[in-house]
Amino acid sequence: MNLAKTELDVLRQATSMVAGEVPNLHFAPVRSNSQSDVVLSVHTEKQKHSFEVEVRRGILTLAALPALETRAGQCAPGRSLMVVALKIAPSIAKLLRERNIAFMDVAGNAYLTAPGIHIWISGKRSRNKRVVTGLHRQSAVKVIFALLSDPSLDRTPDEALLNSPVRTLARAAGVAAGSVSNALDSLRSMGFLLDDNDARLLVERERLIELWVTNYLTHFRRRLIHHQYRVASVREGERMPSLPSTAWWSGEVAGAHLTCHLRPEIMTIYANTLPSEWVVRAGLRPAPDGNVEVLTPFWGDDLTYRWHRDPHGIPNDCVHPLLIYADLLANDEERCSETAKRLYDKFLRKLTAPD
Repeated sequence: MNLAKTELDVLRQATSMVAGEVPNLHFAPVRSNSQSDVVLSVHTEKQKHSFEVEVRRGILTLAALPALETRAGQCAPGRSLMVVALKIAPSIAKLLRERNIAFMDVAGNAYLTAPGIHIWISGKRSRNKRVVTGLHRQSAVKVIFALLSDPSLDRTPDEALLNSPVRTLARAAGVAAGSVSNALDSLRSMGFLLDDNDARLLVERERLIELWVTNYLTHFRRRLIHHQYRVASVREGERMPSLPSTAWWSGEVAGAHLTCHLRPEIMTIYANTLPSEWVVRAGLRPAPDGNVEVLTPFWGDDLTYRWHRDPHGIPNDCVHPLLIYADLLANDEERCSETAKRLYDKFLRKLTAPD
């Protein structure tokens, strides 16, 4: 096993709780040369099956699903993916079951399915309290977004915001210099940031992305919505006039454009304001429950410039794929989560595993 102590604790507690609920159920580690850190053999009286285990040290969230679906498809022949986490909420458990992904948490909730094995335990409550860190603060959400969406992060590390003066990062993130220092300290304390001589390294990025998406959707996104409109048909969006230069598509429209896999039903636009003339030409009518949402951009102009000067970057009328990914998951629908998965694989996976 190649797991951190905290991950081992989560794994041991979960297997102990589930084994205590099911007579004649046993877990045993298996030596493996696969990409999985640990493989568990699950034994019943008559059957056994090997699971490649993905351990999450925190609470499993919707943001993890696209990456887990991809990981499930990469398991060795004859093996299945099992997700083990501190806590798995009933809504997430339902989605995992629908995707036939096995799971356990430290409260004893579990879904283990394999030939001859079917275990389903629900309704267990954990006594573990959720750990809240400084990374949920709005300023930290902004700083992490700037770091992860910077095209120079891996291509030219010396020019990256990660290794820039604090004031440069503050301008790009749209926060005060003191907030940058606090966010970097929180990243260090949680093991996401390492100091290597004169350079900083951002590590554990897959989990950082998951944490960022969760914090953005939970603590920040709703506050950014300042206008909602209704348009007769979002699917006629291609006939809309071009966005103003200070506005960008996100969510379903941007996801459809970048993956060619979605028929948008909601329009998400980031803009401080939309000119009245453009609103009229686009056929938008104010509606508190409309299918067009306008959110305030929360990043600095320096970051936008970095995105769109990159020759391999995103279209000038779209936000960064990380934000598109989060906005797709905000809709909490199967059609959007599938597009989010495709977007993750196409744009974000290389961020989690730099060359």
